[in-house]
Amino acid sequence: MNRLSESIAQLRHNPQQAKAFETQGHCVVLAPPGSGKTKLLTTRLAYDLFNTIPSPHGAACITLTNAAADELRRRLDVLVPPGRSSLFVGTVHSFALRRVIAPFAAVAGRPDLARASIGSDAQINGAYEEAIGAVFGSRADTRHIRSTIEFHRKRLSSDDQWSRSGHKTLAAARKYEAKLAEQELIDFDGVVAAAVELVEKHELVRRALIARFPCLYVDEYQDLAPGLDRLVRAMCFGQSGSATLFTVGDPEQAVFGWTGSRPELLAELAGLPDVTAVPLEINYRCGKEIIRVADRVRKGTSPVVGQRDGGHVSVNYCPDGFAGQCRSVVAAVRNAVADDVALHEIVVICLRNDQCKRVAETLRASNIPAFVRGAEYRQSTSTAFVEACAAWSTLDRERSNYRLADLLGQWRNLVGPMWTREQDVALAELLMSLDSGEQMTAHDLLERLLELGLARGLQRPSMSDEALILAEMKKSLTEGALVGLTIKGLAERARKVDRVEVTTMTSSKGLEFDVVLIVGLDDKGIPHFKSIYNPAELAEDRRKFYVSITRARNQVHMFYSEFVEWASGKTTTAGPSRFLSEAGLL
Repeated sequence: MNRLSESIAQLRHNPQQAKAFETQGHCVVLAPPGSGKTKLLTTRLAYDLFNTIPSPHGAACITLTNAAADELRRRLDVLVPPGRSSLFVGTVHSFALRRVIAPFAAVAGRPDLARASIGSDAQINGAYEEAIGAVFGSRADTRHIRSTIEFHRKRLSSDDQWSRSGHKTLAAARKYEAKLAEQELIDFDGVVAAAVELVEKHELVRRALIARFPCLYVDEYQDLAPGLDRLVRAMCFGQSGSATLFTVGDPEQAVFGWTGSRPELLAELAGLPDVTAVPLEINYRCGKEIIRVADRVRKGTSPVVGQRDGGHVSVNYCPDGFAGQCRSVVAAVRNAVADDVALHEIVVICLRNDQCKRVAETLRASNIPAFVRGAEYRQSTSTAFVEACAAWSTLDRERSNYRLADLLGQWRNLVGPMWTREQDVALAELLMSLDSGEQMTAHDLLERLLELGLARGLQRPSMSDEALILAEMKKSLTEGALVGLTIKGLAERARKVDRVEVTTMTSSKGLEFDVVLIVGLDDKGIPHFKSIYNPAELAEDRRKFYVSITRARNQVHMFYSEFVEWASGKTTTAGPSRFLSEAGLL
């Protein structure tokens, strides 16, 4: 039995998964944590590529983050033989840029979009400052104007919605977009808006997209902004023929409200008359006690059934503040290791990045390896590739979880049409030389990769998003927080084993561990004091807590101090998080 057949057979053991897998036409799968949604999505996609989507037609699989896209690609690589060039797996921004704007903008009468590159933070900040200043003048209170503009642009607001914020706000938004266009620049919100405009207004673009991608697969629909919903509806529910939609998600795990996402869009989609909605009920990940506690938090109406007995949840009071919570985390990690839990099966989840840093420093000071991804640069396909090259070269290869064949495949995709077989040889020789002891900093490695062909590959307009994020990495390595970082240090950022992960509640989405440690569970921290009187924000904070708990297979340990310590050094008196009481833990 091959891998795909084996995966299909496993799905058939679950009636709801089997129903979703076998559904013809549009299907929306409502999937709680640990319900096997990624396995279902990738198995269905692989099956369709073999049986219902004839070459040269393809499929598009869209998700929110590069990390999620990498995981989908990894799973699909096991099920689908390489070489299907018409298969797209990536973020909504990369789909909009590379599969809509790059091929169709010029023919749709928008050559300006085809030439545009993603603006840097400095360019975007400058354009906002000039536009707002020009419209409002120097004496006006403009503290909230940019956030209001971003709110409306992320949600693709109508003119009527814009008018509620005042005509000057809309005028400043249009001037901002014009200033970017003067420099042949665009931002990520503009990428999505432009793609929506091309697809909705041009039947030729819609027909061409549907012909190329007759099946559309969307992961974590609840976390994707309204622009994706507009693209999906134009491609799958329009009058120019339609692509078939298969999507998975869970409104109760929506935690990216700041991006403009609206979890109710998934529920609306599931309620359309020509859509089959399939709710999954079984959580395969968490022990039953963890599910019981999590259900009290989520206040959901649909049942979630556990398959694994056990599960342990504890709450720990640390009266001496966050430093005491950090020390308690160290003790909890040592107890888990004593019970034969691997370090990489332990995660510490914090509300804020500054808390992540403090926890990681405390662990390291106690001789416990810890990894926290900072804000030095964003994660993307290109930055992950550079990190992986360092990891494969300098870490023990049997334990690094990276393969040279996979690195070469990623290299070819990044270099694109300029790729030659000689570049593969040069890359392999470079990585092997690092293993033999050649001394090189992380910046030197990046420069060598750029010289070998990465720089030319990222010069393509369709890769401007990757070029921008790689430039952030380079800046951090040359003049930022990571100056002087060794290749070994860069490799540690990509290490997948033998270290404790430290991350935020939002970034923990999609991960799973044996042991989950959650710190900072003090009221006015989580939920945030600004959320307490805002029902929508309070609900999202509750979902963040729910997501954090359900990362655990076996144990959840929570820590609070009855006061919040802010990054500024100030403290706010508060009791334990109200979510602990809601969960019946206090």
